[in-house]
Amino acid sequence: MRAMIVAATALAISVASLMAGSAQALTVQGRVLKGEGHEPTSGVPVSLHVVNGTEELPGKTATSGAKGEYRFDGLAADPHLSYFVSTEYEGAVYTEGPVEPAANGIASQDLTIYDVGREIAAVHVTNHHIIVERKPDLLQVTEIVVFENSGKTAYLGTGLNHAENAGIRLGLPASVKEFQPGMGGDPQSVRVQGRDLASLRPIPPGTHPFSFTYNVPISGRMDLSHRLYFPTAKFVVLIEDPDLHLESASLRYAGQREQNGRKFELYQGADFPIGAEVTMRIQGAGFWSNPKIYPWVAAPFVILATLIFAAKRGRGRIAGDAGSVGTVRATEAMRFGAPTEPAPRTSRPPPLPDDDFATIYLFLIDALDRGLERGEFSKESHALVRGSLKRRLEAILSDQPRAGTR
Repeated sequence: MRAMIVAATALAISVASLMAGSAQALTVQGRVLKGEGHEPTSGVPVSLHVVNGTEELPGKTATSGAKGEYRFDGLAADPHLSYFVSTEYEGAVYTEGPVEPAANGIASQDLTIYDVGREIAAVHVTNHHIIVERKPDLLQVTEIVVFENSGKTAYLGTGLNHAENAGIRLGLPASVKEFQPGMGGDPQSVRVQGRDLASLRPIPPGTHPFSFTYNVPISGRMDLSHRLYFPTAKFVVLIEDPDLHLESASLRYAGQREQNGRKFELYQGADFPIGAEVTMRIQGAGFWSNPKIYPWVAAPFVILATLIFAAKRGRGRIAGDAGSVGTVRATEAMRFGAPTEPAPRTSRPPPLPDDDFATIYLFLIDALDRGLERGEFSKESHALVRGSLKRRLEAILSDQPRAGTR
């Protein structure tokens, strides 16, 4: 009886383990289709990409079969993992994902490929929307660009520096910070170099949205000008803050618009050709709008006050030392009976020598370095003030007479 109970228990544990293992298994499958007719295509390599957060883990590869099918079995159903599939055809990369599994643990995702051409005349932008939201020390900008390819081939043109082929290309503002791709893009396929954005993905036939976000530091005059590489039917800018005003020779003010319970100032333009420059400058933030400039503005006054205080202390110390020397000399004269002469009247104390100022500057530089380690101010403020102090210190040291020996 005991042996039967042990065997039944072991069998139950084995079945439970198998069921748990099957519940954790995930399958990604689909077909490779070609053109507007979605014809199954064989012999096309398909890659599976496994992503954990921002880290890409080792994936798998397969080749489409006679009916265009591909399949990846035995994948971990981990909520922290995302799965993407991609293929390359005629130099163009096609990516889909993250794939979503059904209740049975199977995720189906087809890949559609196209013959590749450079018919730029078939590609245009139907809508280009820019949404500007104001934060304490920056503007958060979201751009949504809708591309339409009326041709029968996927467009793939010349990318940045003619080094790579690119589908989508756009000129960005000069001061873009913390760029993040959105719909239709990913960090692996989107390149930002200087004022140019390019996507390595082609623009297939049909309508395709493309979005991204970035930040612009607040200043008195912020330039958001764009260069357009495709004909653009409609260009719209929405600004959330009514205190900000857009100056543009390309767009006109069209009043206010309410979206999702929020009011925006609306600017728009239409029918821009290839290579057009949409000039946009935002004013109204003011010089004092960005709190990050406060340490930079206050730093020179703090340095000046410190130097004045140190100079006064240095003069007081020199005067005190001179008085002490006079007292000692008078005492010595009385001890030896020497006749004493009235002390000559002295004029203003001598100025603080340059080597004391050099010591002060060294002290300030050291204090700045320590403050940076404690996180009292930013690296930008530290670099600005430290550079100024260092240049002044070098000037003082260069003016000092050199000694006869080294």
